[in-house]
Formats: sequence, structure tokens, C-alpha cells
Amino acid sequence: MPELRSRTIGGFLEDLASANATPGGGSVAALCGALASNLGCMVCRLTMNRVPTDDLADLLAHFISLEPGFLELGDADELAFSAVMDAYRTERGDETRPAKIAAALIKATNVPQRVAESGIDLLEHLCVLAPLGSKQSVSDVGVAAHLAAAAVRSALLNVRINLAYRHDGEEIERIRVTAEALEKKCSNLEARAISTVTDRISQ
Repeated sequence: MPELRSRTIGGFLEDLASANATPGGGSVAALCGALASNLGCMVCRLTMNRVPTDDLADLLAHFISLEPGFLELGDADELAFSAVMDAYRTERGDETRPAKIAAALIKATNVPQRVAESGIDLLEHLCVLAPLGSKQSVSDVGVAAHLAAAAVRSALLNVRINLAYRHDGEEIERIRVTAEALEKKCSNLEARAISTVTDRISQ
């Protein structure tokens, strides 16, 4: 399986449209986060060409730091899904099968949860960028905010579908509560960023 970073756009899209289960929604969620991070980088750099500030430099450094993490999580998601499939293929009479499935499902839940958490981090910083970025590129901040929110919501769908197959009740409930909090925070941050963007466009 080639890493997300080394794939061409055309190659990834072709793989995505194939009958194979990977890459799938988990990889796409992570890719949305990487795209949003890099849009944030672009806006910072365009603005700094005119008005370099420490705040923009700090934002740029943070966006740069997020992008590789999203791509690594996209790769990890494919591996985690493959591990779940391998666990389910274990012979039904094998006494290790339940433990293998449980362990694989835990990892398959943790990876998209990390994507969602990184997406929230990204949205928080896009909210800071929205009033600071060049007005000519403020719409790009809005696109980044929508992509980051898509990364969060898409990743949380993958969290929930993996929870549906788990049986560790208390942990399931804890993750569900966390997922609901992340989704609510996502909506609030996205709305805040887009409100700033649309206000600046109309000025």
C-alpha cells in the first residue's frame, strides 16, 4: 500500500473508486485535514508577503506541523481497517479470534478519533487566521474551515461505525460522549470561522 504522500491525485482517485475497501472514508477524512492545513499555510504565506507578523508566523508553523500528521493518520486508517478484516478472517474455532477482533476494533476506533481531534485543533487555528489573513484570500480560509469540519465529521462517522461492533460497554460510552463533544465543538468553530470570513467578504 503506497503512502498517501507518495500517491498521485489521479492514482488515489482511481484506487478510491475501485472495488477495494481501502482507501476509503477514513483516508478521505484525513486527506481533507491535510488539504485544509495546507490552505492555511498558503493564506499565511500570502499575507506575510505583505504584512509579516509573529502571529502569522506562529500560525504558519502550526499548520505546517499538522499536515504530516493527517497524512500519517490516513495511512494508519487503511492499516487499521485491514487489520480488522484480517481479524474477522480468523477461523471461527480459533480461541484467539475474539481477542484479535477486539484489539483491531480498538485501533480502528482510535485512529479516526485522532483525526477528529486534529481537525478540531486545525479549526481553532483557522478561527484565529480568519480575521488576520489577507482579504484577497479570506475565502480560502473558509474553504479550509469547511474541509477541516468535513475531516472531523467524517472521522467521527468512522468512530461510530467501529463502536457498533465493540462490546466494551463503559469504554464505548466514554468514546460516544467524547465524539458528541467533538462534533458540537466542530460545528461551533466552523460557524465562527465562516462568520468571520463572510463578514470580511462583505466589507
